[in-house]
Amino acid sequence: MSRKTVIVVNAVILALEVIALIHDIYAFGTGLFVWYTVDSNVLQLVVSALVLYFVLNGKQIPEGVTKMHFVSAVGLTVTFLIAAFVLAPEGGIKYYFLSDVAPINHFIGPLLSVISLVFLEKTNKLPIRTVILPALVTLIYGIICLILNGLGVIDGPYFFLKINEVAAGVIIMWFAIIAVLCVGFSLLYYIAKWRKRG
Repeated sequence: MSRKTVIVVNAVILALEVIALIHDIYAFGTGLFVWYTVDSNVLQLVVSALVLYFVLNGKQIPEGVTKMHFVSAVGLTVTFLIAAFVLAPEGGIKYYFLSDVAPINHFIGPLLSVISLVFLEKTNKLPIRTVILPALVTLIYGIICLILNGLGVIDGPYFFLKINEVAAGVIIMWFAIIAVLCVGFSLLYYIAKWRKRG
């Protein structure tokens, strides 16, 4: 793909993510980062800004930025899946996909992130162990949230993180499901990105 396409797509991502972040700051205040969705979208904002910087300056996208993009793309994919198949059936499709900046956070952001990572950005091939990175980052997020829930600092924000209210088996099950999703999609994107490369 052309350099221009990378620039256009990441400029669109950056603009949309800035809009979403401004809305989320207004909606959640200082507590916005407890949401995995927000964290994944903010990380994608940073990634797209870095991709634009390096591409516009004719530089190779660093390995660290591509690793960050794997984390954000997989995180956004998991966000989409959880919203579509777990949260929306209970809370409504309108709320999770059509209201306010939900289309950016739950659908447009994930879609453009994956397209840019897999099909547009020219990067050096990363080690195969990269596929476990999104799962590790997500696990760290989950553990921190469990601790904060246990201490009464936060409530949720997702039902399976409420350690004082939910059975241990439920928590373990959801951690396992999300870990499998993270590794599975990370591997899928890894293969798709470098399937024709050595």
